[in-house]
Amino acid sequence: MGKKIRRAHVISTTQIAPHLMRIVVGSEEFEDFPRDQQGAYVKVLFPHEGQTDVELDLKADNPAVRRSYTIREIDSQSGAISLDFVINQHSGIATNWAKRAKVGDNIGIAGPGPKKLSDFSQSDYLLLGDLTSVNAINGYLQKLPASATVNAIIHVPDKQDIIELDVTHSNHRVNWLVSEQPNTDLINTVIAQLSQSHTKPLVFMALESSLVRQTNTLVGERFEIERENIVCSAYW
Repeated sequence: MGKKIRRAHVISTTQIAPHLMRIVVGSEEFEDFPRDQQGAYVKVLFPHEGQTDVELDLKADNPAVRRSYTIREIDSQSGAISLDFVINQHSGIATNWAKRAKVGDNIGIAGPGPKKLSDFSQSDYLLLGDLTSVNAINGYLQKLPASATVNAIIHVPDKQDIIELDVTHSNHRVNWLVSEQPNTDLINTVIAQLSQSHTKPLVFMALESSLVRQTNTLVGERFEIERENIVCSAYW
């Protein structure tokens, strides 16, 4: 994670799906934010309960709570960034803040940090994600070579959570899996995808931690994909 922490405020909020709130944040401090970081992550620093300002000193006695979020878009002029927050699934500091967020609210943004997937030289990719990681996959769809075969499987709890992604190449395909039982349905979909594949793809997965463990074991042991060709990011 880059050390620079920028003070930011909410520029706009839009509920783009039943479980997604898109929030654009920025300030004059974002003029030097790198413009090529779609799909990279930042740490969002939140004000303490009952406060409007946010503590930007990570070594303070009572530092801000911070969570990782993936960049969807970056404004080419101002450097302001768009982040999607999962809402209406669980309660937590970040979720509760996003549901109440209004224009002018203060936060801190640390980063950007590096992309989890950095190998863009392969001929075959399998990308696995959910609402939390959909923007990471969207960023990779813009970076992976046009000649590569790319299959993305993204599970969402509701068909209305399916959002538009930046797919520009015909052999880059996105399969939206609407399911409330991803530990079963996603695994079965991955098995079906890899069983019909004639090559061993590089696998990227960004999922709930128990599902990452299950999927990682599956692709490594059953389908014999080498460890160096499996990139995992787990949460919860």
